[in-house]
Amino acid sequence: MAQQERAVRTRDAVLTAAAEAFADAGFLATSMADIFARAGVTKGALYFHFTSKEELAFAIIDAEEQAAAELIEAVTATDAPPLQKLIDISFRWGREIQINPIVQAGLRMIIEQGTYSRPMPTPYNQWQELTTQLLGSAHERGELERGADLKGVSEFIVSAYVGAQVVSAVMSNHKDLIRRIECMWKVVLASLLPQGGPMVFFPRMGD
Repeated sequence: MAQQERAVRTRDAVLTAAAEAFADAGFLATSMADIFARAGVTKGALYFHFTSKEELAFAIIDAEEQAAAELIEAVTATDAPPLQKLIDISFRWGREIQINPIVQAGLRMIIEQGTYSRPMPTPYNQWQELTTQLLGSAHERGELERGADLKGVSEFIVSAYVGAQVVSAVMSNHKDLIRRIECMWKVVLASLLPQGGPMVFFPRMGD
C-alpha cells in the first residue's frame, strides 16, 4: 500500500511539474529533463508513469477536463436559476484558471493544438453545450428576451469567454481575468435580459 501511495504521489508531482512547465513555456519549449528536474524525481520515475512528453500533455488535458466537469456538476446541482448557474460557472472557472496550474496548462495545450502527432479532443463542445442548455432553460422560464437567438448568443458567450482568457493571459498572466469576465457579462446581459427581468449576481472571487 505504501509503495502504491508513493507511486500516486510521484505521478501527481510529475503531472503538476509538467503543467507548470507547459503553462510557463509551452509544449515545444519544454523538455522532459525540465519536467523531472522541476518535479524532483528521477528520469526513470518520470518515464515509468509517462513514456513521452505528448502523453503528459494529453494527461494534463484529461485532468483539466475532469476539473471542469466536477465544477460544472457542483454548480448545476444548486438551486440557483439557470442563468445564474451559467454566470457562477464562468466566474469559478475563471478563478481556477488563475490558481490551478493543471487548468492553465490544459488551456495552453488546447491553444497549441497542431503540435501533437494525434488529434486533440474537441475542446469547446462541453462549454457550448452547457451554455446552450442553461440559456434554453432560462428562456423557457421567461427570464430572457423573447426573440433572443439562443444559438447565436451561446456561440458569442463561449467565443468572448475564451477570448477573455487568451487576452488576459497575454496582458496580465490571468490577473485581470475576473474583471474581463465581469465586463463580458455586463455587455451580454444588457441585451439579453428583458425589462424588469431577473436579478443576477456576480460572485466575489478571492485575490
